Amino acid sequence: MIGLRRWVTQRVRDAIERRSPRKTILFHAEMTIDDAWYAHPDAPRVFARHHLPSCDGCSVRFEETLAEAAEAYAIDLAAFLHELNRLRL
Repeated sequence: MIGLRRWVTQRVRDAIERRSPRKTILFHAEMTIDDAWYAHPDAPRVFARHHLPSCDGCSVRFEETLAEAAEAYAIDLAAFLHELNRLRL
């Protein structure tokens, strides 16, 4: 019975993998913070390294674009996008 369970589990995982192709994400200046934040599981770490938001009391507007956020928080947009675009699934 355990062998059958493993076999079925593996077949289900294989089917999910085939239906969910991994895509390379292209982060760009006009992307919203919300889209960028959820586009890759490591994106929030990149945001934190670039101090977005730059203070604990600030609330981030997730509908803001990355360019708008970079300007508001004095972030080097080119470096921020470069680091985001280095993320791979």
